[in-house]
Amino acid sequence: MIKKYKEIWIPFVCFLFITVLLLCNQVLPIDLWIYHKMEGFIGEPITTIMKIFTLLGEPKTIVIFSSIWAIYLFKKEKRELKPFCIILLMSVCFIVFLKLIFMRERPDILRLIPIDGYSFPSGHSIISVSFYGYLMTYFIEHSKKNILFLPGVFFILGIGFSRIYLGVHYFSDVLAGYSLGALTLGIGSLLRRKDKKA
Repeated sequence: MIKKYKEIWIPFVCFLFITVLLLCNQVLPIDLWIYHKMEGFIGEPITTIMKIFTLLGEPKTIVIFSSIWAIYLFKKEKRELKPFCIILLMSVCFIVFLKLIFMRERPDILRLIPIDGYSFPSGHSIISVSFYGYLMTYFIEHSKKNILFLPGVFFILGIGFSRIYLGVHYFSDVLAGYSLGALTLGIGSLLRRKDKKA
């Protein structure tokens, strides 16, 4: 049973662990240490590259890309449409409700772009794993090749790193976001397997 649902409980436990550290004020020293380490990297052309990475995780970008992908699935593979939509819906719910629950303020020392809202968890990190991670696994499964795995991981890590570099998230925000994104992917994976057996 544990092995069967490991794609769900492992990311959930990771998120829970990070949350406990956050509530116990044990994660902030690590966050601040990593946050200030970014000072040594700030400069061009890295800042421009990071802005491009972060743009790819913006809500407007995801809405456009996901709409195009949903249309494709509707025409070519309707069975995939349900888990894909559920993954995105869960991601949005996590982003909206958890930010309101924790209400963690964003870093305000090295911020390189204007932004509002709360910090924990990182919405960009959640959606990068949920959306781009889904696309990566989809193409790997259908092409039977792992050639997209490393580029996909690099792409997702780049989005998360950009949020720390640009000074709008702490390291723990990004890790929590990755955990929740992986959780949505795990649930989506179970749904996809269930639909295939039906």
